[in-house]
Amino acid sequence: MMNNIGTLYTYELKKIANRKLVWIVGMIMIALSMFLSVSDLVTSSSYYGETSVSAYQAMKFNKDNAEKLSGMAIDDTLLREMQEDCANESKDHTKSQAVTSNNQIAIDIGVGSDDTESSVLKKYFPIYSYVQQITDDDSLTLSINSNELYAMRKKLISDNRADQMLNEDEYNDWNSKEIQISEPFIYEYTDGWSNVWEYAYTINYMLLLLITISLSNVFSIEYYRKTDAIILCSQYGKKQLFISKILAGMTFSIASAIILFAATLFSSLLVYGTDGFHAALQLAFPLSSLNISVGGSVLVLLVNLIVISMVYGSLIMLLSAILKSNVAVMAIPVGIMILTMMVDIPYQFRLASQVYDLLPTNILNKTELWDDRLICIWGKYFTNFQIAPFLYVVFAILLVIIGMVIYQRHQVQAR
Repeated sequence: MMNNIGTLYTYELKKIANRKLVWIVGMIMIALSMFLSVSDLVTSSSYYGETSVSAYQAMKFNKDNAEKLSGMAIDDTLLREMQEDCANESKDHTKSQAVTSNNQIAIDIGVGSDDTESSVLKKYFPIYSYVQQITDDDSLTLSINSNELYAMRKKLISDNRADQMLNEDEYNDWNSKEIQISEPFIYEYTDGWSNVWEYAYTINYMLLLLITISLSNVFSIEYYRKTDAIILCSQYGKKQLFISKILAGMTFSIASAIILFAATLFSSLLVYGTDGFHAALQLAFPLSSLNISVGGSVLVLLVNLIVISMVYGSLIMLLSAILKSNVAVMAIPVGIMILTMMVDIPYQFRLASQVYDLLPTNILNKTELWDDRLICIWGKYFTNFQIAPFLYVVFAILLVIIGMVIYQRHQVQAR
């Protein structure tokens, strides 16, 4: 039986991979995944008075400055140096507004007449940008000390938890975990890794489209070509063929997730560098309370993306077996995608909001990194990212079981 399934599995996998449409759509998605890292750098520019500098040049200057500051503690000494640097630039040079990419905060900076490149971004601009994410106030950024900075961060986190309507047990659980996060933070440049979170939401939808287009005919093609009667009455046209199709579809889905993720990560690291894998997540996302490194969070993203691909694959193949039409199969996921992009359930509706955010189309959002709502199971608390893979695996298995029942019943009816 295993040899038969292996042969059928190889054949079904080739059927999926040999379609020209799959290759065309796949290459387009890979190209788009790689373009995400450079889209802002090639489509925008920054103006400093009468001087125009490309977004790519601004990114390079900022990266060079950030790498020089890596390893320094964000304490009173570093904050004072940053504030003095910004104050001196403001006095000595004309001011203009720099618009930077990658979620960096806009800042009035000085531009020297003799050496534009060295003055495009201040030496301590990366620190300014980080502090500005917390204070959201230019004058406060230029006067705050480390105690006030970390106290303000904790206040923002507390306000965020109040908005998310956490209960007392959740507060206590987070308080016990926050002790493990040491302060002051040690600054590191993390854009190569952390930027992947900026693209995760888009990658998720591209993966859904790729799987939908590629697997929509896994079962429906038998009815479209009117070969179902022959297949259904064959020796291996029942259980073995179904298992082979499911395994082939799951293999394709998982491979698609890994390839799109790898293309995005490779492009991001190529453009922004590989520094910061072991940096604290709070350096990239200050409001996060997760005790994990930036690189570790990217691995969490990959695991969730792989499991999500299994849900997508099982759902699309189930629809293919039920609807027996490629067009109908593709219409439903596209409708779901549009709906989840348009609808947002506020925190006030705690249960509905948390369930909605756990949907595969919603979970890969950087805001989930500071979503402190927890799920209690047998006295243990889990974040959405911790519980989602288990829920998705169970859901994918359930979809496969439903698909098997429907497929086998159809065979009986067909005879």
